[in-house]
Amino acid sequence: MDKIKLFCLPYAGGSAAVYKYWEQYLHDRIELFPIELAGRGSRIGEPFYGSVEEALEDIHRIIISNLEEQPYALFGHSMGSVLVYELAYRIKELGHPYPVHMFISGRYPPGFVSKKKVLYDLPDKEFVDEVFKLGGTPKEVLKSNELMELFLPILRADFRITDTYRHIEKNAKLDCDISVLWGKREKGATIFDVAKWHDYTSKSCKIHMFDGDHFFIHDYKKDVAAIINSSLTDFADNVM
Repeated sequence: MDKIKLFCLPYAGGSAAVYKYWEQYLHDRIELFPIELAGRGSRIGEPFYGSVEEALEDIHRIIISNLEEQPYALFGHSMGSVLVYELAYRIKELGHPYPVHMFISGRYPPGFVSKKKVLYDLPDKEFVDEVFKLGGTPKEVLKSNELMELFLPILRADFRITDTYRHIEKNAKLDCDISVLWGKREKGATIFDVAKWHDYTSKSCKIHMFDGDHFFIHDYKKDVAAIINSSLTDFADNVM
């Protein structure tokens, strides 16, 4: 029986490694496929993206050979959610099969105007302070000059593409089920704002709340995996 591929895109500053622990919790009918973005991890020597559009071109190049072979789903956290949302439309425009499910984590809907300030062009100290407030970055990294020398350019590049991203109204809604994951202590948007993801798909949209901040996915790995398992194995039982 075919497996369902799960393409995962990371948050700003993250690499494919942030999803490596999920494998032990995912159903054996789901094949985990974390995508390594340029400039980090195994691709650390490659130039950073200058825009969301550049990132989409690269991601599409990486996954294109897998889009015709078997059903697949998309998962993104924070910056990754922006990328999977736009990626789904790019895939549709290019005539590839649509994802069977999308997981939007830690991100408000595209049309929501966030009051968060632009961070990517702040002076180093102020930028690092603001990133630390978001959580998710170990104190050891922020206090190490060597690690920050490596990590700071990645963060700045990722914040640049998200800070400068502007949503363009689409002609059609997404044509797949969506699961939205959100931390109760998340800042910048409310659950009422997040619930508006319902307006972005012609299919179902389920909201899942976690007792955590922006990086709840680290504290609730098993719970997040359980949502993925339930969503994708239900699909598999119905059509495969």
